[in-house]
Amino acid sequence: MKQSFSTSSFAVNVSKRLSMGVISCLLASQVATAQTESKPSIVSSVTESGITTTTYSNGKIVKSVADGYHLDTAFYKNSNVVLSTKQKQYWKITDRIGIATPFCKEGEDITMFLKPGAYNYLTVNHFWGKVGFGILGGYQNFGVSDDYKGPQGLIARNAATRGIPTSALNYDKIGSYEDFLLMIGPAVSLPLGTKFSLDIDAKGGLMNTSAPRFGATMPANLGVDQIIFRLTPSASKNQLGGVLSVDLLYNLSKNWSLGLNAIGFVTKTPFTTIGQDAAPGNILLTKEDTRTHGGCNFGLALAHTFGTCSAQTVYELLPPPPAPVVCAVPTLESESGRMYDYGSTEKPTFRWKSTSGTPENEEYIFKLYKADGSGIPVYQQTTKSTTLNLPNNVSLVNGDECSFYYYTIQSSVQGKCLSEANAASFGYKAKPAPIAPVAKTEDQYIFKIFGGSTATKYFGTGKPVRKPRKIAKAAAPATVTAAPAKKLIPRRKKASAGTATGVKKYSTVVNYENVATNPNIKWPEDLPLPKSPAVYEYEVQRLSAGDCKPTGQVAKYKFYIDPKKPNDIRIIPDSPKRK
Repeated sequence: MKQSFSTSSFAVNVSKRLSMGVISCLLASQVATAQTESKPSIVSSVTESGITTTTYSNGKIVKSVADGYHLDTAFYKNSNVVLSTKQKQYWKITDRIGIATPFCKEGEDITMFLKPGAYNYLTVNHFWGKVGFGILGGYQNFGVSDDYKGPQGLIARNAATRGIPTSALNYDKIGSYEDFLLMIGPAVSLPLGTKFSLDIDAKGGLMNTSAPRFGATMPANLGVDQIIFRLTPSASKNQLGGVLSVDLLYNLSKNWSLGLNAIGFVTKTPFTTIGQDAAPGNILLTKEDTRTHGGCNFGLALAHTFGTCSAQTVYELLPPPPAPVVCAVPTLESESGRMYDYGSTEKPTFRWKSTSGTPENEEYIFKLYKADGSGIPVYQQTTKSTTLNLPNNVSLVNGDECSFYYYTIQSSVQGKCLSEANAASFGYKAKPAPIAPVAKTEDQYIFKIFGGSTATKYFGTGKPVRKPRKIAKAAAPATVTAAPAKKLIPRRKKASAGTATGVKKYSTVVNYENVATNPNIKWPEDLPLPKSPAVYEYEVQRLSAGDCKPTGQVAKYKFYIDPKKPNDIRIIPDSPKRK
């Protein structure tokens, strides 16, 4: 839609609003300037416990020790002092001026024909650090385009329905659209380096909106003009609205900033229309209506800060921290490792003793486990007593197989700590296996093979080697009145790694142990042969026929063996005694 603008009226309005905003901002900052330029004075100075606290008029607090040195970082770390910093506080007044541009939905401009105007907003915010809160007051106006006289306007359409040509109409004097704002809301000021800052204001509140005034009349016969159409402000002008303002400011000095401003606003505008009905009779009708009104404003922003209160640093002396709560590990007094006989219904009594200096503050956590690898307690209890008996509903397995249990005890103080666990075990024996009578067996001998050394140690001098002497069997008792003889099941001790590869030095380590019925020396089939000829010691002792326990004297020999001739074992004779 084509619109025409009145350049002279627009320039006058903008200049008036700009001068009013600058003057208001200068007046509001006079008191603040006088305050910031004055030097801070001492408000109070108090000395307590060797520390002097000095408070200044600008809110700064300094603590110093008795010798006059200021508290340093090392003092904070090595003493119970907390350093806290309050945020910087200040006031900021901002005046914004520029061009106000209305935004209308499609078709609604035919109603009011608004064109750009001017605005002037003034905000005062109090900031705590980067966040603030304040109030906004402002004014904006919009002109009316001459398009309202065109063929699309309500006046022309109303006249056309009555057959009146537009040339016969007299147009009223135009009244501009006006908004007065009074709002409150938060604000944010974000520094962008040392010279720039970004201020964002979001305000909401009351907007007093006055619709424009325009219309047309036609001369009547009686000298009184007849109204063809007229649009006027409604009686209910107060509406809710919102404003979002963004300022990009450049810091001219410590307290002054200048920059660009962009504003978006929205509200409702009530208005009244007067016109004749198109129906026969030409009845004059008055209607109340409301339309959404919004727009975008662009201009300049001038800001000034005052009443600055610097960040306050406070040192607070705290009381000494409480002593840590320590839980001591209790000691067990009940017997550990005890085995109960098969079929016994006896249960152990668990006893322990506190190792803490204040046992009255302790409580104990007892847990009983079965040694099956599950790690799940079969019973647990928390008690303040140092003795515990298992209740009757806790059954312990006592079957044909061995049953093992273990238990732990821990101490706790007021639920603040838990000691390490002290543990012990007990169990029940398995059912004894019946012993079937066996026939008398032949005599048995237990023999052991010791050490191992190279053969050159004994045969390097070429001494003769005595043939193995045969050991006679010990005579068995003529009459056996005791229980039937018990045959000992052979127990074999595997050879060590050293024997398997041949030993070079004599050792008292048992390389092989077994039971045989023949006491003569013979190299065991399951014992690896040495890699080279070697000398070993051989020990043999007879076993009792009744209980298979060693009895009688122990015979000891040294023998030589060649891995190439394992069956040719030769006994080394003892060295003759010197005369």
